[in-house]
Amino acid sequence: MKNKKRNILLRWPVDLLKVCAREIRMVFADVGVIIFFFVLCAIYPALYSLIYNPETVHDVPVAIIDNCRTQETRKLVRNIDATSEVSVVAYAANMEEAQRLMREKHVYGIISLPADFSKCVSRGQQAHFDVYCDMSLMLRYKNILLAVTNVTQDLAARKQAAAVAPVIYNTGSIVENRQIPVGNTAMGIASAILLFILPLVLQQSMLLGVGMLHGGSFERRVHNLGYDPLEIPASTSATILGKALCYLLMYVLPVIYVLHFVPMMFSFPQHASLWTIIMLSVPFMLSVAFMGLTICFLIRERESVFLFLAFTSVIFVFLTGVSWPRFEMSPAWQIVGACLPSTWMANAYALIQSDAASLADVAHHVKMLWLLAGVYFVLACVVERLVLRPYYRNMQARAAIDPTALYKGEAERNGVDVKPS
Repeated sequence: MKNKKRNILLRWPVDLLKVCAREIRMVFADVGVIIFFFVLCAIYPALYSLIYNPETVHDVPVAIIDNCRTQETRKLVRNIDATSEVSVVAYAANMEEAQRLMREKHVYGIISLPADFSKCVSRGQQAHFDVYCDMSLMLRYKNILLAVTNVTQDLAARKQAAAVAPVIYNTGSIVENRQIPVGNTAMGIASAILLFILPLVLQQSMLLGVGMLHGGSFERRVHNLGYDPLEIPASTSATILGKALCYLLMYVLPVIYVLHFVPMMFSFPQHASLWTIIMLSVPFMLSVAFMGLTICFLIRERESVFLFLAFTSVIFVFLTGVSWPRFEMSPAWQIVGACLPSTWMANAYALIQSDAASLADVAHHVKMLWLLAGVYFVLACVVERLVLRPYYRNMQARAAIDPTALYKGEAERNGVDVKPS
C-alpha cells in the first residue's frame, strides 16, 4: 500500500509535466491559438493606443455670437481664445450663420453671449450665455466646456474680489481656480481608459485560446469514436494544473509586452516596476486560466468560442468601472464584476501605474485575485471530473454501439439533416 501511494505521488508531477508539454505542442501546432495567444496580444494594445493617439485636442475652433458687444464680452472672448483648449476663429452675426459654419466643419462649437450679459455682471447678478458643441467627438466637447468653465470661474472670482476688496484690503482673487492633474498628468483619454483595457486584452485572448484548444479536443473526439488521441491519461488535478502551467508560461512575454512596454511606447502613466507588474500578473493569469478551464465545457466547436466569448468584451470593460464607478452599480452587477479577474486586475493596474501605488496598497485586489484563482481551480476540477469525463465516457459508449452516432449527434445539434445511408 505504501509503495502504491509512493508511486502515485511520484507519477503525479510527471503527469503534470506531460500534460503541460502536450498543451504546449498543441498551442504551437494550432494557428488559431497562436493568433489568440500572441498575435492578438501584440496588435490589439498597439492598435487601441494608436486610435486614441493623440490623447488630447488643442485649439478647437469655435464661433462667437456677441449680442452684447461691450468691453466685458470682448475681454471674455479674448480670455477664451487664450486658452489652450479653444481657438476663436470666427464671429457670427446670428445663429443661422454660426450653424452654417458648424455644418461646414469650420467650427465645432458656438458660444452665444446675450445682450444683457455685461449688465448682469456689473449688477452682481447671475449672467447666462449659451454654448453649443459638436458631439461627434467627446474630446472637443470636453475642451470647449473646460475652457468656458475656467474662464467664467476666473471672471466670477475677480468680480467677487473687486466687490469685497475695500473691506478685506485685498485686490487678489478670493477663490483661486487651479487645475492640478494627479496620476493622469497628460489629462488624456488614452491614459485614463487604456490602463483598464490592457489587462482585459490579456484575459480575453487567453479565454479565446483556451476555448479554441478545448473545441479542437472535442472535435477530435467526434472523429475518433469519443477518444482524443492526443490526451494524456492523468488525474484531474494534474490535468488542470498542467494546462494552467502551460498557459502561464505562454503569457510571460505577452504580459511583459502589454503591461510594461506598451505604456512605455505610448507615454501612458508608468510608475510601476516590471517586478511589481509580474507579481500582480501571476494571480491574474492563473485565475484567468482556471476560469477558461471552468467554462470550456460550454464549447464544443472551435468556432463557437467567438460566439460565446467575443461579445463579452464590452460587458467586461463596463464592469471594471472605467466608465461608471463600481460602487454605483447595482449589487447584482457588482457581484458579477467581482467574479471576473479583469475587474480586480484592471483597477489594481491603474492604481499602480497612474497613482504609483505599491503592492501593499492594492493588497485587497491581489487577495481577491488569489481567491478567484483558488475558486476557479476547484470549479475547473469539478467540471473536469464530474462533467467532462463522464460526458467523454458517454461519447465512447455511444460510438461503440454505433460508430456514426457522434457524427449524427453533432449534425442534428447544428441543424443539419442526416440522410440514412
